[in-house]
Amino acid sequence: MLEQELKEARLSCQENKNSAPAVAEFPGAADLLNQLKTRRKKSGANLADIEVVLEILETDRSEI
Repeated sequence: MLEQELKEARLSCQENKNSAPAVAEFPGAADLLNQLKTRRKKSGANLADIEVVLEILETDRSEI
């Protein structure tokens, strides 16, 4: 009984992994900085800051 439940849970997990939505691509660092500056005029972020944030997000995404 438990073996059957475990087998079904594994199949369900695999199906969920296969049907997971694709991860969206991020815009370029310069585009993101422009969007940020448009929304928050006094933002102190610069292009280097945005590039680091994108690197962090890429690293996190690759660990999934």
